[in-house]
Amino acid sequence: MTTSSTPSNNRLRNIIAVTCVASLSFAVIHNVSNGYAVTSVNTKTADAGSEAYTYGKFHQSGLGGVYNIAHPAGAKARRKLSQTPVIVPRSPTPGAIQSISRDNIENLWGHYVHDEHRSPFASFLYARPKEELEAEQQEYVEKMNKIREEWGAWDFKDATNEIRPLADFSTTPHKDLQNSDLPENSWQKDPKYVSDLIAEGKKLVARVKEGIYAEYGWATKDMDEAKMEERAKLFEVHISEITDPRPNVGVLWINQKGFDMLVRKLLHAMIANDEFYLVLGGHSAAAGHGNHFHQQYTMQFANIMETVFHKLGMRLIAKNMAMGGLGTTHFSFGQSTLYGEKDVLMWDSGMTENSLPDEEFYHKQGLLGGERVPIIFGSKPSDLETATDGNFWYGGEVGGVGLNSMGFVPLTTGIDQVETLPYAARYMKCDATVGAMCGSRGMDKFHASCWEPRSDVNATVKQRPQPSGQASWHGGDRWHQIVSRKHILLFLKAFEKAFEVWEKGIEDDGFPLKETYWHVGGHYTNVRDKLTSYLNREDIINTTACEKRFGTIGLEKVCRVKMSGMTEWGPVNNGQENDILSRVKPASNGYKPHRLYKPVYEGVDIIPTKLKLPRDQIDLHAIALVTTYSPAELDQSWVDDDDEDAEEAENSRRMLRKAAGVDRNLSEEKDIVETVNLENERERFTGADDEVVPGIGWGHEDAGGASQTGYCDGSATSTCIRGNKTDCFLYGHNDNRQCLSGNALSGWIVITVPELTEGLIVAKLEWWHPRGETLTQTRGWTEVNDGKILGDGGSRQLKAAPVPWPDDIKLDIAVNGKIHKTLNKEEFFKMASEIAYNEAYYKLVDDASVATGEPVELGIRIRSTEDPKKASFGITHIYWA
Repeated sequence: MTTSSTPSNNRLRNIIAVTCVASLSFAVIHNVSNGYAVTSVNTKTADAGSEAYTYGKFHQSGLGGVYNIAHPAGAKARRKLSQTPVIVPRSPTPGAIQSISRDNIENLWGHYVHDEHRSPFASFLYARPKEELEAEQQEYVEKMNKIREEWGAWDFKDATNEIRPLADFSTTPHKDLQNSDLPENSWQKDPKYVSDLIAEGKKLVARVKEGIYAEYGWATKDMDEAKMEERAKLFEVHISEITDPRPNVGVLWINQKGFDMLVRKLLHAMIANDEFYLVLGGHSAAAGHGNHFHQQYTMQFANIMETVFHKLGMRLIAKNMAMGGLGTTHFSFGQSTLYGEKDVLMWDSGMTENSLPDEEFYHKQGLLGGERVPIIFGSKPSDLETATDGNFWYGGEVGGVGLNSMGFVPLTTGIDQVETLPYAARYMKCDATVGAMCGSRGMDKFHASCWEPRSDVNATVKQRPQPSGQASWHGGDRWHQIVSRKHILLFLKAFEKAFEVWEKGIEDDGFPLKETYWHVGGHYTNVRDKLTSYLNREDIINTTACEKRFGTIGLEKVCRVKMSGMTEWGPVNNGQENDILSRVKPASNGYKPHRLYKPVYEGVDIIPTKLKLPRDQIDLHAIALVTTYSPAELDQSWVDDDDEDAEEAENSRRMLRKAAGVDRNLSEEKDIVETVNLENERERFTGADDEVVPGIGWGHEDAGGASQTGYCDGSATSTCIRGNKTDCFLYGHNDNRQCLSGNALSGWIVITVPELTEGLIVAKLEWWHPRGETLTQTRGWTEVNDGKILGDGGSRQLKAAPVPWPDDIKLDIAVNGKIHKTLNKEEFFKMASEIAYNEAYYKLVDDASVATGEPVELGIRIRSTEDPKKASFGITHIYWA
């Protein structure tokens, strides 16, 4: 990045901070409106008036460099600026869901893997000699230079060479700013800037598309006209209406209105420099179990497309929210807050819930919540085309998600021949004579390991040789790569159309592009209003597949109103900001349940060296990443640990490790358990039975090595499950299960439920555990709250039958300090039937009188005198509307 040498620009250079610029590149770090993070303000009076603008640059090279903490310059910068405040933006749009956090803005993973000038395999975090790491770096530099020469590179430059005023979208719903409110010298109002940006964008899209062709042996340079026609059919993205017969050749299909909306969304995000959210829900195969988290197809999509979105001025946030052993219903009940905002919502859960009611529920909650209305991919459209009055944006894969649509993949015909195929295609589609080499139990299927020796963490806890979950029904990383490439091709087609619309719109209606081409708010409101009106029609209520299903447990309302949720499971939008623990009211002595473990190490996971792509293979990521920009003049020097004189030096490996994460051994890590001192509370419990006072007997139970630690939001920036019992650190998956557990000795648990508008509160409970002394918090107790006055104040056990509840159990439900109702055992177990795969839901409150739009305090208490320690359950989710 270059700037003019004015005093103002010198100040700008001085305030750049490592924690602040994530996937958008510009020189100034203060702009709350667009979500770019802040440390200092630089304002300047515009020439045309007195309004002050923040200044900055877009569309440059801002990934890696000083923000890459896995290399010396970034680690040194982070050490000095790690406490720099980051302001996370909040949308002014009514109903918007907070879906971006500091972790997403810092984007440590992105800056590590998307650094075009520093090899991810050359980091000082590897436990390798400095000489080997320097050789890795040299090899990387040579490789990237070769790619620039052979493929071309991003070469956008602002002809004015100045830092421009940034448009303020912070107070405009949906960021649908009027062109008249754009600063006069902003990039959006400079014809040459926009023309040059579109030209570079077209070339970038063409390079990435050609890279996908080449990955599978269809490079243009090797094609004659007949082959080109065959390739076009095999890689085609179809525009096909929902009522049309499904295409049987190609990669994806999408209806015309869905494609037009995707184009509009991309135009909007480019012009408003906005975030773009892609979210996947599904089962274990979709989650990518058996592979590293970053090998799963949503993450492989992000690995390529984050660099594309970045260059075009957007922040891509892709989330893998799939979980093993379950469907999506537990998310659908609170999808608005549990998934967050969605521009594209994907469903891949046919293995565990291939039924219309589950899919319909998932889609409807996706459309009802948040400020954005998503384009939906996968499963069945049910009645949504009618419900939206023909405005349902929808698509899917040709042949479904999986191996049925791999027409473009060349055949494997033998053990020697396969080595001549492109690496991405090997063992993926076999000739009948060697069928056993491919498929569910094929050769060379998984490429994942649990540990790569690091210089900062000594994994003395035994690590597995490879992750669990490498089952025959789970695809390997090459399968996930194929799925990701299909999704990428859809977006590349949409980008091509967006550039065309941008240019044609300017030609027809003048510059800048007229708002009617790129504003989105009216379209979102139209679809949601039509859907809400349809779902609440008297002739429709109780007739849909969703309502017939959930009406059996008295929850038909969830099919027609926006539901929100909080959970102790992961992944979850915004990590622990949407957990239950953060909303539990403490007891009068300060006690509240707490997580048992903290991460053993922080910062980025280093990539296993075994995953390094062979040098002679097509590297699509590098093709999308490279620019013509020279590396910044940064101090990347460092000293290895064997130089004792330099051990305390600022650039020693030891000091850099501390800056990049946590320098400690697993063997030194203990169970981190908060304790509560109850010694001063010796009086016996004398409170009335109906007094709703938070108790001290509720605990937090987890699945040991799978305990949730770190940031688990399902995105590429997540750093999840690194507790001291983890036996596969590099697995990286966010799929984990905990619960708040209590029994008849635990007292009340009081949870704040925000913004109750319908008077409905539902819980997902695991009634089958814990039992007896397995609940740590009440171990050894014989009385409620262990007889103390308090004043005012993991996974299902399927292998053995659960211990039955005592017959005298009572469940008290309170709202705002008053008991709302009490259920006996028979009444409770009427709701315990599994309405979805491994899931039961309990309607705790359904009372319009408490629907004030304000937060309420939900109290839950279990009672039993017959056997209080067997009268217990776990709370995993709370939902409300």
